[in-house]
Amino acid sequence: MGQFDGKVAFITGAGRGQGRSHAVRLAAEGADLALLDLGNAGTVTNPPYRCATSDDLKETVRLCEAQGARVKAYEVDVRDYAGMAEAADDAATGLGGIDFVVANAGITDGFYPTWEIPLENWQTMIDINLTGVFHTVKATVPHVRKRGRGGSLVLVSSNVATHKACGYLSHYVAAKIGVRSLAMALAKELGPDGIRCNSLHPAAIKTEMTQHMVDFSDKTMEELLQQFRDSQLLAVDLEPRDSTAAVVWLLSEEARYVTGLEFNVDAGDSRK
Repeated sequence: MGQFDGKVAFITGAGRGQGRSHAVRLAAEGADLALLDLGNAGTVTNPPYRCATSDDLKETVRLCEAQGARVKAYEVDVRDYAGMAEAADDAATGLGGIDFVVANAGITDGFYPTWEIPLENWQTMIDINLTGVFHTVKATVPHVRKRGRGGSLVLVSSNVATHKACGYLSHYVAAKIGVRSLAMALAKELGPDGIRCNSLHPAAIKTEMTQHMVDFSDKTMEELLQQFRDSQLLAVDLEPRDSTAAVVWLLSEEARYVTGLEFNVDAGDSRK
């Protein structure tokens, strides 16, 4: 018996990293899963970003099925609303509905003064990290509402969207602050339905995204991780399981009256 027996979770960016961690843990807790990542559905060229592959997504499916979950997988670009809506409709039909949504898909980029950000990079960042979350919500919330009270959404933002200035990534910051505000608006709109929405704000976690930050900069991995540690009250390297623990709690009955919250998992970065 798991705390999410009979529940269905829809997770974007599930092919690797934090998304995979969330999916496997929710499967272990009894949830059935709709897992979505880019795979062969497109490319990200501005910046040149290596997204999760079909094989990555298949591995996440395998890990979740090993926990006993029913799983449906979709290769869709979150910038493609029609594809997102088709995936959500198919998941709701095939799995019996959607109770939980974890809007996790996102990218990062190199470090630029704001006035030097290439226009194409700005647009790609907003399209994936903010509009992609909106597409996820628009496609899934009608199904969550059909399930009635008890639904929950977690929109993954970032610690850069809390209370600390972050320069040279302003397109990323702008998108993530937009996600934070979107979650607050949804909490207000969905409250009468008994559905909760919170935003999650992790600090940097060592995943493929961190490797991209190395690739886009002149730092080594260790130099970048040391920079992160130096900015935190707790000088530690955060792991995917740390953000996953927050996702599980925010979706759970133990957080039944928690909505509109900005939940930091940042080792104190936003307070230093």
